[in-house]
Amino acid sequence: MAVTTVLTDFSSKLKWALTGQHDVTFVYLNNFEVEEHWSETGILKLPSLSIGSAADVVNRMEELGVFLAGENDIILLKGPPNQGFMADAQALGFGRSRCITVEHNDPALNITANLLNCPRTMDKLRELSQAAGTNVYLVPFGTSDQEEEFSRRTGIPLAVPSSDIFRKVNDKGYSRRLNAELGIRQIPGVECTSLDELVSGFDQLKAVLEQGGRLVLKDSMGVSGKGITVITDEARFHKCMSMLEKQASKKGRRQINYVLEQWIDKICDLNYQILIDRSGGVEYLGVKESLVEQGVHQGHLMPSRLNDVQLEVIREAAIRIGAALYRDGYYGIAGMDAILDEDGTIWPNLEINARFNMSTYQTNIQHQWVAENQCGLAKKYTLRLNHLLEYKVLRSSLGELMFEPERGEGLLINNFATVNAAFRSEGTLFSGRLYGVIIASSPERLGVIDEAIEAVLSSINEVM
Repeated sequence: MAVTTVLTDFSSKLKWALTGQHDVTFVYLNNFEVEEHWSETGILKLPSLSIGSAADVVNRMEELGVFLAGENDIILLKGPPNQGFMADAQALGFGRSRCITVEHNDPALNITANLLNCPRTMDKLRELSQAAGTNVYLVPFGTSDQEEEFSRRTGIPLAVPSSDIFRKVNDKGYSRRLNAELGIRQIPGVECTSLDELVSGFDQLKAVLEQGGRLVLKDSMGVSGKGITVITDEARFHKCMSMLEKQASKKGRRQINYVLEQWIDKICDLNYQILIDRSGGVEYLGVKESLVEQGVHQGHLMPSRLNDVQLEVIREAAIRIGAALYRDGYYGIAGMDAILDEDGTIWPNLEINARFNMSTYQTNIQHQWVAENQCGLAKKYTLRLNHLLEYKVLRSSLGELMFEPERGEGLLINNFATVNAAFRSEGTLFSGRLYGVIIASSPERLGVIDEAIEAVLSSINEVM
């Protein structure tokens, strides 16, 4: 099977892969953290503290889709994008799709739930699907019951598989079983669907602790660092078991959905993407280094530091995983998390994220503006503010740190909505996020620009 890393007009590529047609309109529904809706009900779970930001910030990440949607596409948003932000995006060749905004933004709801609660917006979308000569498809970040309901109520068909397929292939246990089937190098561990299996699995792996290593217990449907517990000794494991046993006694059931694995010390995290078309063709879309803190995604570094041998391990795994996903009913974008360990060994598939990934939203930027001899750093910056931050003020403060095609370097902002998403009232402290991609001639230059941006944002924090 031919393997290529050529990326051209990504929305057109998606259209051909998902529908076999170019002359269609995609309606992008960027429902981040859809994984929350894939969890099984009625199973036991450890208490989970979210390390990520508040839902109202996550729920505005949908604006990243401005840099993914094509010129003839539609992007669904929770609020109108800032005009200055859109002007900058359009000057760089992005942001030319039609935006449809919910009539009332409820910050606590994700984009799909928000739309389902806006009758006027739903009517507008239903009219769109019924208009003569229109050929529209719904393309979500990932499909849950909510997106299926949205599709039914608007009459816009999904261009991707059903929620049942998404739920099945995004389970961490599924990834482990696939690795075993395909002979892909796998971290020692076990899948556990009951408390008894967890005890048995720990007995198999506890020698790792005795040798000074660590184990990690992962919720099989966890997202953004939630549901990850690092186990450093037997006492920690027994404390987890005690909490689960207490729940089991109260609820009268012992079902869980966890994987227990050995902790591998690593040089870096990796993420690579594939695109599976409706006929089973698999295209490898490249690999980036992932910046991860406490299980939460922070950004990407491109290109990765991998050598040719390591890259071939990734490519081979990508194509084989893609073929297996297609066999099991999945098509569309899938991203795999991998690691490079301290011995230089690639572990090619820690988990499958069969949905859009953060990398997906960087694809057009990378193709358009990151040259072969350049580097890119996709990153989120956390802001602590007590007033609304205007885009023009931010832009002016960053000055020449902003990306300019003539210079070929700087920060390209690809989401501004998340900066003020948690704002409630003047003078009240809130956290915001700024998403962007730094483009530079070398890793060293990336670091210099990144530090300068951090310094500017520090001067803005809490004083604006």
